[in-house]
Amino acid sequence: MFLSPTFVSLVAEPCGTMISSFEKPVILKTDWMFRKGDNLDWRDESVEESFWVKRSVPDYGISKTENLTGYHWYRCSFYLPDNYTTPVEPIAIQLGRIRDVDEFYLNGTLIDKTGTVLPRLEVDFQKIRIYSLPTHLLKPGLNVMAIRIFAATNLNGLKEAPKIAKERLLRESVFSKELFAMVCGYVFIFMGIYFLVGSIVRGRAGENFFFALFSIFMGIYVLIRTQHRDILFESFTWSYVSELLVLICLPVFFINFMHQYLKLKRNMVLLVYEIFLSVLFVITLFFRNPKTWILVIALFNYALPIAMGLVIYLFVKNGKTNIKKVKFILIGIACLLPTILIDSLSALEIIISMPGTLYLGFLIFLVMISIQLSNDIVLGLENYIEQEKELIQMERVKTGFLINLSSEFKSGMEKIKSAIDNIVTNQGKSVTKEITKPSPKKAAKKKAKATNTKQSGDPIKQAEDHISYMSYMVEEAILLKRLEERSYVPFYETFSVSEFIKNCVASVENHLGQHRKNTYIDVRPNDLEIHFPKELFFCILRNLVENAYQYTDPKTDIHIEFMNRDGYHYLVVMDEGMGLSQLEMETIFQKFVRGYRDKKNEIPGAGIGLTLVEASTNFLSGTVSLKSSEGMGAKFTIRIPEKQIK
Repeated sequence: MFLSPTFVSLVAEPCGTMISSFEKPVILKTDWMFRKGDNLDWRDESVEESFWVKRSVPDYGISKTENLTGYHWYRCSFYLPDNYTTPVEPIAIQLGRIRDVDEFYLNGTLIDKTGTVLPRLEVDFQKIRIYSLPTHLLKPGLNVMAIRIFAATNLNGLKEAPKIAKERLLRESVFSKELFAMVCGYVFIFMGIYFLVGSIVRGRAGENFFFALFSIFMGIYVLIRTQHRDILFESFTWSYVSELLVLICLPVFFINFMHQYLKLKRNMVLLVYEIFLSVLFVITLFFRNPKTWILVIALFNYALPIAMGLVIYLFVKNGKTNIKKVKFILIGIACLLPTILIDSLSALEIIISMPGTLYLGFLIFLVMISIQLSNDIVLGLENYIEQEKELIQMERVKTGFLINLSSEFKSGMEKIKSAIDNIVTNQGKSVTKEITKPSPKKAAKKKAKATNTKQSGDPIKQAEDHISYMSYMVEEAILLKRLEERSYVPFYETFSVSEFIKNCVASVENHLGQHRKNTYIDVRPNDLEIHFPKELFFCILRNLVENAYQYTDPKTDIHIEFMNRDGYHYLVVMDEGMGLSQLEMETIFQKFVRGYRDKKNEIPGAGIGLTLVEASTNFLSGTVSLKSSEGMGAKFTIRIPEKQIK
């Protein structure tokens, strides 16, 4: 990919061809002379070629007929015209990647070399050889090239046909071929850094951390396999050892990422696999030659099916229950596995390397995982925002609860003060009465005033009622806590339903100061008696009746019905008031939620009444239902199973 347009539709030429111009690249593919062995005289222009063999290149691989480990030579000639002139731009030859050490000669002169054999073997089989051809060595007529190669293994030959062209075009072509790989490498690294920083900031050292390491190491692995190898390392040996070390870490990071992401425990197979790779990692640090590197790659590839099996096992065992969490990862793996196989085979020199395919596979793979993790991050942030909203709302309702409770205590204190003032006033009037006897006319007026005061309500009685109500609010809060903790022990007793409901309604009316004539009680039959926890029944009934009184106009009809049917107690409280909206019906049973009204803050209460109704009903294995709509009133129906008298 990204091939230079200059190299499109190139025609291969045989050795011995006439090169009239270097404006177009020349590929020398056939009639190369090959010989095993070593003799520095073979670099000269004139050599006895009786024992040389003609070959076409590329001829890279393992010889089936002879062992070519060690030195071997390639020779090729070309002709320049008699009117040859020195080119304006530098000319170079591209030999590609050679295994393992090489020297290039032109007309008997050493031009350049890669690697050394003595005093210590230093190989480089990843570098793309591009050697400049000195213009002063190029001459009209015959020009002879010789390549001296030392193979440290039985892998030998030229991987591609040598190409002569302008040096600028050759280097641009190599850069363009590796551009996609370099871009992918940097994308992988920055992607990993993003998730690594995210895992640190959010305090999550699990799946994001291991994916970040996997992505960063993958990016380093890709960059090492490009021209960045020469930038990052001075020695090919250390660069290749680093490449193998990074490669060994990749499956460990990915499998741990999957375990963390799916919230699974590590198994024994994974532990053994990690120990094996750890040992391989340590051994690789001490390997310095191609034969040992081939052994490391072979061992890694033999164990690679274990990693694939572990991943497949994780998906088979947990994929169905976590299909939404892994669907993008599955797509990425489906794109990655073929490219891993191709890269492994090319690393063992079984097939020609196709790095572009590998990088594309990893790019799709990492992008798919990033999409999956980013989606999880977004969902996590949304959940966090929702939780924050709920906490803010809870703080508001708690504040409202405290305000309502404070208002109740304040009202009670005011009524107690009023009662005390009334007692003091009456005592003062009694003392005055003893000193001065009023006239008959004044006595009549005083009697009429006392009658009016009695009709307006006794402050002492009002204070007592309010103190009782405040005590009841505290008792309700304690009861709700006990019901939620399932620590409440009900006390069953037998009592008259009709009388009980009338007493409860009277209690509510006394507290609210409302004595309605349009409250209708219907108990069927009228003399019905039930065996039931009085405390819970009073709690349910009082809160429903109190809500009906508080949130309706005094002229509104209120109906209270009770009956037994099919083994269940049914309590129905309905009114013809303003009703509830759909939104209110969804939240009305939540703790500290108050019903809507223009002057809601003036309505006494703690906001736990209907919560307590639902909790009491659920405790007794019953159900509570609500039917309402705005402007159409509300109907609460309580259904609780009967308990037989033992």
